[in-house]
Amino acid sequence: MSNDLKNAIKDKARQLGFFLAGVTTPDPPEHYSTFEAWLAQGHHGTMDYLARDRSRARRADPREILPECKSILVLATPYNPPRSPEEPVDENALKGKVAAYAWGDDYHDVLPARMKELVQFIEEQVGHSVKNRWYTDTGPILERDLAQRAGIGWIGKNTCLIHPKHGSYFLLSEIFLDLALEPDPPFRTDHCGTCTRCIEACPTDCILPNRTLDATRCISYLTIELKGDIPPHCAKRSATGSSAAISAKWFVPGIDSPRRAILLLGIRIHCVPCPKN
Repeated sequence: MSNDLKNAIKDKARQLGFFLAGVTTPDPPEHYSTFEAWLAQGHHGTMDYLARDRSRARRADPREILPECKSILVLATPYNPPRSPEEPVDENALKGKVAAYAWGDDYHDVLPARMKELVQFIEEQVGHSVKNRWYTDTGPILERDLAQRAGIGWIGKNTCLIHPKHGSYFLLSEIFLDLALEPDPPFRTDHCGTCTRCIEACPTDCILPNRTLDATRCISYLTIELKGDIPPHCAKRSATGSSAAISAKWFVPGIDSPRRAILLLGIRIHCVPCPKN
């Protein structure tokens, strides 16, 4: 397919709110072995669904999801940087910071409609139906790996995908297409350099040296994925971490559960100190 079609698709994506777009192949992801090593070390915690054979097979080879796939369109949607929460009227009320991405409507409800419209546009351009699958943080794929390969950015030391101009405050989406598009060049430059501000800012020390993290110590995992109470040693460090991290009410009268005492939703502490943000 011509670059004119790819450019038209990217233009339409921008009109729909996807401020970054790139194309890559459905070849196996370059860093799949890193994912397997991460599982072997138990860093996925209680997220057993990540270790299931079917899930692993699909992450290892995107064509296991859509055998006819010829191209993967990777999209990024921006969201506003963190802001300070409003102080509650009741000084004894629970308070804390909520991750910036969660301040608006649930992106799982918003982005699928945009991707559907984009697929309809593509089908109109080529004059026939195109087999497709789309995901936004919901499918068994290594989306940051695909995004780096599509030229969107690099995987930083904080484990987030980072764009040199837009930082990491964006959500990723992917559309698998039975349509051959010219792949974009991968993003090969690492702009993290010797900086370790994100690692130093994390109050639970969950960020590991190999650009992965130990989910069992990550606030996002502890407040979303973990079904039981947050381990006390993690809860206290989460609540009393550095000023670059969070501001949360800790020992609250009548509240005996760390999960209930810290009202946090997927705090991305390691994004805040990154110079790119």
